[in-house]
Amino acid sequence: MSATEQSPGVVAPFRLGRIGSDDLLETPGTGETTLGPGAGGRLPISARHRRHARRQLPRWPLVLAGYLVLAAVLLRSLWGDPGARGYGVSDATLFAWFIGWVPHAVLHGTNPFVTHLLNAPDGVNIMWSTPVVLLAVLITPVTLLAGPVVALNTLLTLAPAVSAIAAYGAARRWVSVWPAAVAGLLYGFSPYMIGATRGHLHLTFAPFPPLLLMLLHDLFTGRRSARRTGLWLGLLVAAQALVSEELLATGALIGALGVLIAAARNRAAVRAQIGPLARALGWCALVAAVLLAWPLWIQFRGPYRVSGSIQPQDVAVSDLLTFAVPTWAQWLAPHQALAHSHRFTGSPVEVSAYFGVPLLLLLAVLSMRLRRDPVVRVLTPLFVIVALLSLGGHLHLDGRITHIPLPWLVAEKLPVIGNALPSRLALYLTMFAGLALAIWLEQVRSRPVPWRAGAGLLTAAALVPLVPTPMHAHEMRAPAFFTTAAVRVIPPGARVLVAPYPRPDIPAAMLWQAQAGYRFALPGCYCTVPGPDGRSQFHGDASPLTTALLTVEAGTMTPRAALALPGLRQAYRTLHADAVIVGPADHHAELVELVTGLTGHGPVDEPGGVALWAESFSFMQFQHRTSSGT
Repeated sequence: MSATEQSPGVVAPFRLGRIGSDDLLETPGTGETTLGPGAGGRLPISARHRRHARRQLPRWPLVLAGYLVLAAVLLRSLWGDPGARGYGVSDATLFAWFIGWVPHAVLHGTNPFVTHLLNAPDGVNIMWSTPVVLLAVLITPVTLLAGPVVALNTLLTLAPAVSAIAAYGAARRWVSVWPAAVAGLLYGFSPYMIGATRGHLHLTFAPFPPLLLMLLHDLFTGRRSARRTGLWLGLLVAAQALVSEELLATGALIGALGVLIAAARNRAAVRAQIGPLARALGWCALVAAVLLAWPLWIQFRGPYRVSGSIQPQDVAVSDLLTFAVPTWAQWLAPHQALAHSHRFTGSPVEVSAYFGVPLLLLLAVLSMRLRRDPVVRVLTPLFVIVALLSLGGHLHLDGRITHIPLPWLVAEKLPVIGNALPSRLALYLTMFAGLALAIWLEQVRSRPVPWRAGAGLLTAAALVPLVPTPMHAHEMRAPAFFTTAAVRVIPPGARVLVAPYPRPDIPAAMLWQAQAGYRFALPGCYCTVPGPDGRSQFHGDASPLTTALLTVEAGTMTPRAALALPGLRQAYRTLHADAVIVGPADHHAELVELVTGLTGHGPVDEPGGVALWAESFSFMQFQHRTSSGT
């Protein structure tokens, strides 16, 4: 398709006017300004009105402000004490650690992609653990001023609004402001997005799919040159890789499927763009390769890399009933429905493809009513294909895993994409649904008022079942020892064994370490590390020492029995811990008894709510130095 051919949402002979609103197009060589296709038609505006039109303010800041207000209302439980509260505490701790670590590493001149402060004495290749490097860099001022937990909560609040405004921008290619605002609302505040907010920052910050759609639209309509589009695409790919490689991989897959469907619908037009597409992809690959060379080399060729699949297969998938049956995350969720959705496999935050019966019926009707619309003709089969892929490798029906094979079985065998979780493809379904809904609302704008009012009520009724249940934050507070000068009794770089021992379900010690300014190295972690066979695991290697700490904390073994475990004392000596700390934990007294028996002496002090054993340094000497300010 050449740059002068007519295409959906683009009038090639026109160029964008320089007025505040992006609804207006100016005809070159004439004195006339017209409303573009996004504004619902081409209505002449005489030259004498142009000066007044230029003073109009752009509307997207107002739309963004609305999204931000909505996000702040939904996440309001975070902001009563933003430095000590979070959603999905285990994952929130992980992201808070990374958000603090990246600027700490950069400012101290160390490698931000590899650290020996976790899983000591071995270390961690953090590129395998969704470190959201780009977000950590962007939020650095907040991190330095208020700490990593406040920075995390700021990003969580921004994420749905930023994602929604990206979807709004994509929809503006075809529709006017308010239909586009509805598309952004559905995308940025969908059950997928609200579920991911409960711990998965890398999945909630999702402007990538709408921006990718915009760049593909630019390419196939000739709005920008192939080189310029490729350069922007390369920057987008690099940015997304430093936030979530999974979204990058699934976005590439869905984008390729969309291009193939568009080619099948209009072979001649797409065939004419094969050359520009190849050039754009070449520029994209060049830019992305330059920007990602170091982090990807560290990830795939550096130390502590893992092999094989990271996530288990056939677990985090969309059950066939997921699309119509509400879960605990919806405000309108009858007990009968919850009895079914509780049986769905996978973590509750991964059950995110709920649309509700009213919206599903409306989308089905729109797929028929708008079947001649060139955009909907691509969206409809793409929605069906992606929904099918989200079902995983085998059909799940009401919580039962059947033996019926599905297309995702092929994707599981592909590199990179095989580690993606099928249920997370719901993100793309909400984008497609929002675009179809916006295109319909745009068509209704030309109808009489009763039609428009009816369409608005119907849209509201379809979206009401998606309203989320109130979200409740949980405490993420470190003992005072780690947030005050008391922590300076520990020498910088010391190796400190902390109980509760850090692992995926209770990684509190990682938060304490981050809030102590990464002063000490920590055995154990909640992170992706290679196990003895090189395959991934989310914790350090097991040993008699970790067994003793975990069983005593759980109350399943007495300190005396734990001290009798074969190899326990040798494992402790091999660790060469400079200090041991027992913080707030279940069976705190029993843990103190265990460590006392292990070290041969009681804690030297209990400063700031923790019990401290100084193993390789004089506590009194450091206490005197810190009290004197040296």
